[in-house]
Amino acid sequence: MLGLIGAPIIVFFALSLLSAMVSRDPVEGLLELKEIFLFAAPLVTWAVFRDARTRARGLEVFAVGIGGALLVGLYQTVTTTPAPGDAIYRATGPLGHYMTFSGVLLVSVPALLTIRGGTKRLAAHLVAGSAVGMIGLTLTRSAWIGCGTALVVFFASRFVSPAKTSGGRAVPRERPALYALGALVALVIIAVLLSALAGPDALYDRAASTFSTENPSNLDRIAMAATGLKMIKAHPWLGIGPGLMERVYPAWVVDWAVHEENPHLHNNLLQIAAERGLIGLTAWLWMMAAFAILAWRILRAAGPTGQGGPEARAALAALAGFLAMGMFEYNFSDSEVLMALLFVVSLPLAAGAGLAASDEA
Repeated sequence: MLGLIGAPIIVFFALSLLSAMVSRDPVEGLLELKEIFLFAAPLVTWAVFRDARTRARGLEVFAVGIGGALLVGLYQTVTTTPAPGDAIYRATGPLGHYMTFSGVLLVSVPALLTIRGGTKRLAAHLVAGSAVGMIGLTLTRSAWIGCGTALVVFFASRFVSPAKTSGGRAVPRERPALYALGALVALVIIAVLLSALAGPDALYDRAASTFSTENPSNLDRIAMAATGLKMIKAHPWLGIGPGLMERVYPAWVVDWAVHEENPHLHNNLLQIAAERGLIGLTAWLWMMAAFAILAWRILRAAGPTGQGGPEARAALAALAGFLAMGMFEYNFSDSEVLMALLFVVSLPLAAGAGLAASDEA
């Protein structure tokens, strides 16, 4: 299983290195590739969390950390004066930026929902619900879309039937209507609390602006996409080089853009293709697909409630949410978001190792 995800990681960073070496500034490109060290996470997770009890404790510690971050974010929301034009302060938590904060929270929510065990489960679900609420309070539209996608995938994966049953035992049948009702009630409660803190007008205006072509932010994102396509057309194979977007953007920007400078293209696919070329993008998509395939295999083998099944559901949901948010934000460049994502999507790798060991025994 390590080979399944290891191969695309190696290929992606090898191509990124090649792109950096042939770019106009190899030194800057090489510095940008420091993110490779974060990809030790799958190996570390596999080595540390193969035991189910250790994995459960790790998730509990993870939940405590997210809970602490949420308290910081809530304190900021209540006590900090909002920026001009904002109805509330867009909390950054301990992470420095509201987009980073919301990105970490959205990939964490599915993992929190897998925690079991009476009081621990209740506490984890409260933290998960609070995280969804805080994502709403950051007013980050891309995170709203990502969180919604993650929740849909997580709840839908509850009804995946295992490829085989253990010991001939029947798999309990789920009741989708009851399950959906519980999720709906939780979301209504969260929506009411959000409206009380932020005000319904602020939430509605922010949501409505998502699809408005008159919104300057949306218009500039369209300009970023057009600019990125120009770069890709000119440098289709290896791109302009990692880490150079902010420097070269003014030379490529379309004349109808709102801003002549931007640090990135607010889209994972366009950013990676522009910086590392279409072959780099292909390797990146292979890497994302490998994590999804790994989680799906564990889910189909163990079922949604078997050993590794909950972790597989969390991995699929977190990855789907991350990719959905990444259509509107370059969240692959956020080391904090990437670190949280790699932890969650690597849990099925550790669970799969434990599952294989128990099958051999």
